[in-house]
Amino acid sequence: NGIKECLVAEEKAKPTPEDIVKTIEELKPKWPDNITLQCFDRKYYDSLSDENKAKLLECMNSGIQNPDSSMGCYACRPDDYETLKPFFKAALQKYHKVDLSKTKHVTNWDISKLEGVPEDLKLDVAKLGVKENLSMRVRTGRNLKKFPLPGAMTKEDRVQMEKDLQKVFDKLIADEKFGGKYVSITPGHPKFIDKKEYDALVKAHIMFKDMSADKYLLDAGIARDWPFGRGCYISEDRGFVIWVGEEDHLRIMAMAKGTLLNVVFDRLEAAIDQVESLIDGGCAKSDEFGVVTSCPTNIGTGMRASVHIKLPNLTKGGSDKNAKKILKPLGLSVRGLGGEHTPIGADGTVDISPSARFCISEAEILLALYNGIKECLVAEEKAKPTPEDIVKTIEELKPKWPDNITLQCFDRKYYDSLSDENKAKLLECMNSGIQNPDSSMGCYACRPDDYETLKPFFKAALQKYHKVDLSKTKHVTNWDISKLEGVPEDLKLDVAKLGVKENLSMRVRTGRNLKKFPLPGAMTKEDRVQMEKDLQKVFDKLIADEKFGGKYVSITPGHPKFIDKKEYDALVKAHIMFKDMSADKYLLDAGIARDWPFGRGCYISEDRGFVIWVGEEDHLRIMAMAKGTLLNVVFDRLEAAIDQVESLIDGGCAKSDEFGVVTSCPTNIGTGMRASVHIKLPNLTKGGSDKNAKKILKPLGLSVRGLGGEHTPIGADGTVDISPSARFCISEAEILLALYNGIKECL
Repeated sequence: NGIKECLVAEEKAKPTPEDIVKTIEELKPKWPDNITLQCFDRKYYDSLSDENKAKLLECMNSGIQNPDSSMGCYACRPDDYETLKPFFKAALQKYHKVDLSKTKHVTNWDISKLEGVPEDLKLDVAKLGVKENLSMRVRTGRNLKKFPLPGAMTKEDRVQMEKDLQKVFDKLIADEKFGGKYVSITPGHPKFIDKKEYDALVKAHIMFKDMSADKYLLDAGIARDWPFGRGCYISEDRGFVIWVGEEDHLRIMAMAKGTLLNVVFDRLEAAIDQVESLIDGGCAKSDEFGVVTSCPTNIGTGMRASVHIKLPNLTKGGSDKNAKKILKPLGLSVRGLGGEHTPIGADGTVDISPSARFCISEAEILLALYNGIKECLVAEEKAKPTPEDIVKTIEELKPKWPDNITLQCFDRKYYDSLSDENKAKLLECMNSGIQNPDSSMGCYACRPDDYETLKPFFKAALQKYHKVDLSKTKHVTNWDISKLEGVPEDLKLDVAKLGVKENLSMRVRTGRNLKKFPLPGAMTKEDRVQMEKDLQKVFDKLIADEKFGGKYVSITPGHPKFIDKKEYDALVKAHIMFKDMSADKYLLDAGIARDWPFGRGCYISEDRGFVIWVGEEDHLRIMAMAKGTLLNVVFDRLEAAIDQVESLIDGGCAKSDEFGVVTSCPTNIGTGMRASVHIKLPNLTKGGSDKNAKKILKPLGLSVRGLGGEHTPIGADGTVDISPSARFCISEAEILLALYNGIKECL
């Protein structure tokens, strides 16, 4: 009875149409940027039938409830733009800045007649200077004639529409050009997916976000009844997607990575023709306004054509404010990678798209995107700091970041003594440490001879990091443990003798860089691809050798040994392959993670005990792995394998008489070696943390990590990864003995 009374009281408290009009008139002068409020005309309203008055107020509701809205109104039925034309026409003119007495919307997908299109009709941004594949996406909206628009749909409407559309998706799934599947978040739907799978699709930018917390869309009626009638069709290659039940009945999109914009545009056009032909009753369109959409901001083409592009100079400081300021007058919208009000990429990647949707054709939007990218690149180049700007930044940062070795080793007098070419080289090597002042080392060599060409800088950095005096010592290479003090008589470093009662996971790795290529930080995409191609001869010889065997796998698109994401992820999980570097800001700013995933791959021996990474932080990361207690096993295998690999490399590997093995990062130079074991230390890791272990073992020269590397969790049973910290001015043999003695100290 109480609920009954509540509902009666709630109905009584409901504002009358006149109450709502009064609210509009009170809000109108206070919110001049709210188009819904500004386009309300009392005379026009009074001229309407009661039915159309109610329709108009329903369309305006979101803008009334949220006066901070920009547009604020949403059509609720396919014919609202016709039935309420004076209101919507005024709103369209105000938002899109067009005069509809002089122009009307025209649909056209044919770019061939447009001025400024290349002769071959190929809108390839590589011609503009874009050096890497862009994430390209073109989407449009469609609404079915036979249903109300989302703002006026009942729960039953939403569920029925999704059910009706299944016939369309079944036909797409059966077509080899599409394939794929349909997934639904409607409870009880035959294709229902759980929250875990839904969240994964949202994270992958395949599915749309939960709308139920969006007050603007709730007040518009669009987000009502969540999650009923919501789902997503996904093509086999994930390059074509249709959202069901978002802001429009259908959001149809084509996606690809590349530089040729026509690819996604042509795919979308062909797909829309096919989808529309399959829809019972067809899609809502207006002779005057084009494609009918819920929000007037999207009407006309319903299209948004965008790319993700790196603009580090225009987004300096991690904000897109400057980019927006410069690109908005050029007709370009700038967003974060997850849409409006989301962060930009750590490397300065933003989402850009032409702002116009209405009284512009589909073909003109595509050309506007192409020209917009051209304008972006010009603006980005203009925003590029001069060498003197960079030096000024270094000098400002230096006193604030005393632990940043790159900044601390910068000497203005030395810099001023360099040629312009070498000044540029030094600043390039320092870039990661400048962009990321919280770095410890912060600099990376970009060419094999940088340690020689820029010796005063790198020598200072090496001494500071490795705590050595290079006027009194130099790096010496030595793999022979027999002459070292403290080695057992039989030369067998068997940790079982120390009391280890189970087999340990043992791994020794080192880095190598080819003389004939720049180091990863200065490589072009072409360099990376060519180096991987050249190395195939080396891997073919290893594969043919019965001591190695195995296979080579690549994540370079188009490579003969290419593996898909599923196989790549499985290799990463098994600690065979290295992780995606493209989100690592430190390595991106160093140039090392650029052009991902081109030129990246992995050789894996038949027994999986010998692996070579290609294209990570160094050209090659070479490692031997085994389970056991005799450390010599992995050490001896690595030494023999390195000798064989180096003998097969055309031009050889980069080494320095003074500094040893040349690596990108000065932290690894010398041996390039990390020798580690996974060992259980439950008492030192009590409480599930490695803090105490680090505190005790660091003074012993041992690094402690989680099982997946730095900043990853330790094992549930207290297993940690330990290794000697030293790499430089210590021999390979000494590192192995240090690991043996370190295990003794751990125990």
